[in-house]
Amino acid sequence: MKKNILFAALALGAIVNAQDKVNKEELQKIAAEAQLKHDEAKVYEDTYIKPYHNFPEEVSYEGKTSNGIHEYLSIDSQTQINSMNVDYLHDGGIPGVSVSGEGFKAYIWDGGAIRTTHQDFEGRATNEQTSGSGSHSTPVAGVIVGAGLNPAAKGMAYQANVVGYNYTNNIPEMIYESNNPENANYLISNHSYGSLAGWYYSGSTWYWYGYPNISPTESVLFGFYTSTDAAWDNLAYNAPQHTMFKSSGNNRNEGPGTTVDHYAYAPDGSWEFYTGVSRPNDCMTQGGYDCLSFSGSVAKNTILVGAINPLGGNNRYEDPSDVVATSFTSYGPTDDGRIKPDVTAIGAVVIAASGSSDTQYSGNSGTSFSSPAAAGVGLLLQQIKNEADGGYLRSDMMKALLTHTAFESGSDLGPDYKFGFGLINAFGAAETLLNVNQNAFVSNLSIDNGGTYDVEVVANGDEPLKVSIAWLDPAGSPLPELTLNDRTPLLVNDLDVRVTNGGNTYYPWKLDPDNPSAAATQEDNIVDNVEQVYIESPVAGQTYTVTVSHKGTLTNGSQNFALVVTGVESPLATTDLDLNEIMAIYPNPVVDQLNIQLSKQLNHAEVKVFNQMGQIVYGNKFDSLKNKESIDFKSLPAGTYMVYIKSDEGVITKKVIKK
Repeated sequence: MKKNILFAALALGAIVNAQDKVNKEELQKIAAEAQLKHDEAKVYEDTYIKPYHNFPEEVSYEGKTSNGIHEYLSIDSQTQINSMNVDYLHDGGIPGVSVSGEGFKAYIWDGGAIRTTHQDFEGRATNEQTSGSGSHSTPVAGVIVGAGLNPAAKGMAYQANVVGYNYTNNIPEMIYESNNPENANYLISNHSYGSLAGWYYSGSTWYWYGYPNISPTESVLFGFYTSTDAAWDNLAYNAPQHTMFKSSGNNRNEGPGTTVDHYAYAPDGSWEFYTGVSRPNDCMTQGGYDCLSFSGSVAKNTILVGAINPLGGNNRYEDPSDVVATSFTSYGPTDDGRIKPDVTAIGAVVIAASGSSDTQYSGNSGTSFSSPAAAGVGLLLQQIKNEADGGYLRSDMMKALLTHTAFESGSDLGPDYKFGFGLINAFGAAETLLNVNQNAFVSNLSIDNGGTYDVEVVANGDEPLKVSIAWLDPAGSPLPELTLNDRTPLLVNDLDVRVTNGGNTYYPWKLDPDNPSAAATQEDNIVDNVEQVYIESPVAGQTYTVTVSHKGTLTNGSQNFALVVTGVESPLATTDLDLNEIMAIYPNPVVDQLNIQLSKQLNHAEVKVFNQMGQIVYGNKFDSLKNKESIDFKSLPAGTYMVYIKSDEGVITKKVIKK
């Protein structure tokens, strides 16, 4: 067992193992398999599908999964900025922080080419291996990087670059970018498309992407984990620096609403024509739940984004009741009961650059436009992290931050299958990342087989004590046969987080897929690779122990995870000691060497220096004879640091600027 106090946790911000690096050899194997599947699918599509079925341009046949499912991909077609408090990151709402995405790059896999000549891109958009209409890809790109020449269409990261790919060969192309040694800035991608499941209308014909022999009223494809989802998880596990944002889909209540002639799958996967057969609209047999189609939306390691309507009033969140789901956004759960979507963003009446001309803008609705809003927030958080310490967020930390700080949504406390953990709060995520309020810490950690990680924290009592972990789980094993709503857990490495205080043990949130509208409970969670413990009224000044452990045997011998804690007392809190009488610190700002001189003897004095991430970058005891310490700042990146001195007499701190 590892035993740590809060200082140790802050110092461990960069403790990871080999999982933290890009596994190029494994990625090349994944890419080769995906490329072969793609090439075979294109031959099949040209020979057996296009001559007989008049599908629109945005529908692409992607071959069979390991379960024999025919996979068809289709797009999921200033309000966003305010609703998620993104403007506070643009305008210095956090002292010293003003980010726009400049110097960073977002990637989108979408249907058709971005209209790179649109005035809102200002030369910052390029296309790679993509063609066709930009009616969908252009506004998706605009939501992320639009300059806002029309202020209503301003993007989240309005000075970033964007690169567009077509979604039809996504896995090999994502792996190419991950393995590109010249592309250290490949951090964020958006995917506003999904596989067809349930009802789909094309031309004058209805298709039902389901198997009547398995269920005549509910498509087995909703919530089902396929080999395609496993490929997404495998990619994320082996390229941990790459965060994939994915639209949850627009399937809820889709359908003709009456009896119509239509095609549906025969047991062998071919199309069979049905006359006079009625089937419910999508997900209505489950009360609107269980609407997630496969191909990334059921994967464990993506960040799945649902869509809500614009907030009322001044577009600021005030109360959970402000958050209202759109009529189309797809609700969870996955078949194994995971909390999906992860988060939500505005996905209705979204103004963005139009693909029809270089100067036009259009109104858009769909999870296609909530997902890129989330991706844009992710890009800004990467910029904030990089400017703070020169590093980047792993995708497990990105998910931990966004779910941990999301605005509470829905009628019950905790996550649900409509909104996930809630509406994205960009400002809250940035505050937590930088520990602006001195009430939080974030750490990248790892446990080995049979190990545990423990850290003691002191509750500040001013807010709930919240503890979140997230990890990139190895790919699960798809079920060998199509089965309706199989609850078999797909977790490979099942981590657990608990918080204890005295005789009390606090458990993470958990949802019940068999009662999807029920409020979240707090108990052992065996399905999610995001766990969050929430203590609404902790006792101020009391010590709580956070423990991370695991069940069974860890695949690959260890597991990295991200830890986020808020609601704790700061180790940097000052006492009533008169700083000016006790300490001289110079020069400030500092370039090379910082000198600290105590004007009087302090008993057992020690000094630590923290960066903006709450990580210890220096620690030592004072020379008991000289009461002086000189600290080498030459190798530290420019930024703000906190000097912390602790002795028997108390604690004092001082902010220092490194140029």
